[in-house]
Amino acid sequence: MDLSDLRKRLSGRRIFHAYIVTGGTGEKRLRAGELIARAAVCSGAGPAPCGVCRDCVKALRGVHPDIETVRSQRKDRELTVDSMREVRSRAAVVPNEADRSVYIIADADLMNLQAQNAMLKIFEEPPGHAVFVLLAENPLKLIPTVRSRCETVTLPPEPEEEPGCRRLAEEIIKAYTSRDSLGLTRALSPMEKLDRTEVSELIPALRAIAVRAVPEKDLPDFSDTLDEAELMARANVNAGHIAGLLLGRLCDTRKR
Repeated sequence: MDLSDLRKRLSGRRIFHAYIVTGGTGEKRLRAGELIARAAVCSGAGPAPCGVCRDCVKALRGVHPDIETVRSQRKDRELTVDSMREVRSRAAVVPNEADRSVYIIADADLMNLQAQNAMLKIFEEPPGHAVFVLLAENPLKLIPTVRSRCETVTLPPEPEEEPGCRRLAEEIIKAYTSRDSLGLTRALSPMEKLDRTEVSELIPALRAIAVRAVPEKDLPDFSDTLDEAELMARANVNAGHIAGLLLGRLCDTRKR
């Protein structure tokens, strides 16, 4: 869904205790997280977020005391169990002004296993006033028990990349999930004609679709394969070689 669809869904004021926001760009994911946060704290009448109540105005200005964004200090650094325990402790305290407190966890896929398990405890028994929004470029790095307790919001790729990459990603995963090796070969063959930018756009599209389409038991291997393909793309490896990696690894996974 895009941001307008998300706004419509939130307008009825049905807010879940936890969300995973994936797809799109990092900026779009953050905007979606902030939209969820505004809807959660909105105290106006009518559809949320109203945009004019005291809570919405403070949220738009980035000064609402009940909305917190948690980030890793560095892009390559894990979100540790200690930092998540701190979030969990703060979430147990009642909000300052609004009816809810919201914790936006940027780069939630950087949480290590211990950090995810720490958050799982509060997802299983969430306080009624707390809302958690996990922004994840690669949601497959979140453990299944975390994913199962969150409402997933999947943003579309950027408009200029959606038609080709989305269709290609859907064809690849369709062949993969149907255990069709020949179909997978055919689905991957267009990759040989992609340039470096297009390959880099295809991988996030595969991740986004995999969350809902790939069997749970196959997701870890699938995610590892995409990680390797992403590293090859960043190293400017030929698209044909990346397609070969995907074909070999994905076919091998389906045989297990």
